[in-house]
Amino acid sequence: MSVFFALLLLCGIQYPLFDAGFRLFYVVTRFFYFKGYASGVPENRLKIGGYNFPGLFGLIICSASFGINLLLREAL
Repeated sequence: MSVFFALLLLCGIQYPLFDAGFRLFYVVTRFFYFKGYASGVPENRLKIGGYNFPGLFGLIICSASFGINLLLREAL
């Protein structure tokens, strides 16, 4: 979760709408992961909950873009 919160902070500075979309997607899929986890059947975890990685990957891309933009601004 600490990686998720750090990515939210970095992505939200420059891309707040993308941040909100990826955050919503990630939180909804994690909810279904934990709901499947609580059922006791391991297969139920990954039905919808296994799709949380695209949300996290989107936050990584936004944060990397923010970092690259900061580096390019400082170079000029």
